[in-house]
Amino acid sequence: MHRPYLLFALLAFALTACAPSQNQANSPEATLPLTDCALVTSRGQQISARCGVLNIPEDRANPDGRQIPVHVAVIPAISRAPQPDPLFLLAGGPGQAAIEAFVSLLPMLSDISQERDIVLVDQRGTGKSNPLRCLDPQDETLDEQEMLEKLKACPTQLDADPRFYTTEIAMADLDEIRAALGYESINLYGASYGTRAALTYLRMFPGRVRTVTLDAVVDAEFVLFMDAARDGQAALDKFFARCQNEETCQAKFPNLESEFVALLKRLEQAPAEITLAHPVNNQPVELTVTRKMVTNLVFSTLYVPDLVATLPLSIHEAYANENYVPLVSQAMMLNAGLYDGMFYATACTEDAPLISTQEALSRSANSLFGDRTADFAAVCAAWPKGQVSPDFRDPVQSDVPVLILSGGADPITPPRHAENAAKTLSNSIHLVFKDMGHGSLVNTCGSSLLKSFIENASPAGLDTSCAESIQAPPFFVDFSGPRP
Repeated sequence: MHRPYLLFALLAFALTACAPSQNQANSPEATLPLTDCALVTSRGQQISARCGVLNIPEDRANPDGRQIPVHVAVIPAISRAPQPDPLFLLAGGPGQAAIEAFVSLLPMLSDISQERDIVLVDQRGTGKSNPLRCLDPQDETLDEQEMLEKLKACPTQLDADPRFYTTEIAMADLDEIRAALGYESINLYGASYGTRAALTYLRMFPGRVRTVTLDAVVDAEFVLFMDAARDGQAALDKFFARCQNEETCQAKFPNLESEFVALLKRLEQAPAEITLAHPVNNQPVELTVTRKMVTNLVFSTLYVPDLVATLPLSIHEAYANENYVPLVSQAMMLNAGLYDGMFYATACTEDAPLISTQEALSRSANSLFGDRTADFAAVCAAWPKGQVSPDFRDPVQSDVPVLILSGGADPITPPRHAENAAKTLSNSIHLVFKDMGHGSLVNTCGSSLLKSFIENASPAGLDTSCAESIQAPPFFVDFSGPRP
């Protein structure tokens, strides 16, 4: 099996300004030296920034022990008199690097960077902050069992002690960096796993937080993989219903759901052998297309509304013409940039102990996606576990202003998780983007709401009208695109 699909089955979980050379990050209180640098987007656009490295004990309880570098990038505010409270962006995963994950979104946050610094910190275990990787490109030739065995053996081969790569330790790093940059208080934005990180920081350092924005919320009760099959099926049902209710999609693909079910049955009986050009590096890739692969591909596609727009056509092509390339290639890029060693170091400590495979099987009984806990639990059984605080899983109680965003068709963190979190966040507002997927910062409404919310530091009076009118991208009816 091609590596991204096994990894996706296991990893259910993921801006521009020319700046002056000095700003709040180089205030007299700052102790972390920064130098000019350039961040490069996926399209080759260069963004001026100030970069630095803070060496931090791997074991924070042993400050004289081994030190690891934590990399920081600050996009300075354009204003000569910027606001003193920056925006920190916390990435998803666990296992995404903030600098890599958010650099292409920085242009959408240019309005915020007029008045505030934007700070990206590569969480320990990601990016250049002592990155933890288990699998590499050469492992694409391994079969699923060989790959699982390599993941189990990974902790003994890492240049790290995986016990010290938990969320709470990373948030202690973040606060040390905040202080070293000279900021008294900060605004937090977290996406997906980044919402767990943001809420953890809020619990640990409440006096340092001015506002929090939570996007695709991981609440206190969320356990990786436990509800993935059930929630993925709910998103898939909404997708089929939306196609049926759209005149052009229904006319072009009147039997889409039954075609998908038939496709899965066909692949279960006889997997397909294909060769395609990898969409990232254009190298030829030989694949065995199985039922499990296709369900993983569709699950991952449901994260991204722009890809969901092509899904009816991709499913139909696979069913009617046995052309699997559109379905496979569009999903091959979705797990890029995830540091799988950091994922397991964090998730095996924080989520795996709460896994009940029997309960997960029960919850997935009516889902086409099937249970995802068995392989995860098997890998984590071989990983050393760190420690978490007794209140790590308690709902965070706070009156700090909180903006909460959810996608109505999110397959992994549907709105109910945000509703649970909001119960103990007394100064919060929860907005749901109908028919949208996982993460809302990529649309102009989400970025506009974030800017207004941070400016006012209050959900009261926030103009939320754009959230009510936002629509998912129209479905493709053929390879030329949606019908006008």
